[in-house]
Amino acid sequence: MKENREWNPYYMNSPYTMNPEQRAFPWLYPYGNQMNYWSLWNSPERMEDEMDTKRLTELYPLMARRMQPYVEEVCNRLEYQGSMMYDEYPDRLSLLRKAREVWEQAENGEDFGDQAPVWEQLQDLIGVLLLQEMMRRRKKNRNRFRPSMY
Repeated sequence: MKENREWNPYYMNSPYTMNPEQRAFPWLYPYGNQMNYWSLWNSPERMEDEMDTKRLTELYPLMARRMQPYVEEVCNRLEYQGSMMYDEYPDRLSLLRKAREVWEQAENGEDFGDQAPVWEQLQDLIGVLLLQEMMRRRKKNRNRFRPSMY
């Protein structure tokens, strides 16, 4: 049996190769395996929506760009069936709790320096970012977590 490090043309050209150094053309897929993009290739409108979202989030103000990764992390943990993110009518209190959780993580993870904002200053901004991200994910996963009729 061949060792893992030994050159194997079939293994090198496999799209399932996880190691970028072993892929035959690593520059074609700089963000990982092309398998991730297959679902987007099948629907060009969805691919266009994803690219638009990426471009427009780059235009966010500085504080919103700093908060966005923490918002995405909280939303990643909320992506399961029965989550409050997919409720028909999410309640205001749970959204406020999640926004507070985003702020606590950002407070621990970011170095704001001398002019550190307080929760009251960023409460609305984080709430809007959270709602925007939840709306985007609800739209993307509309059929995935929809309860079946039968």
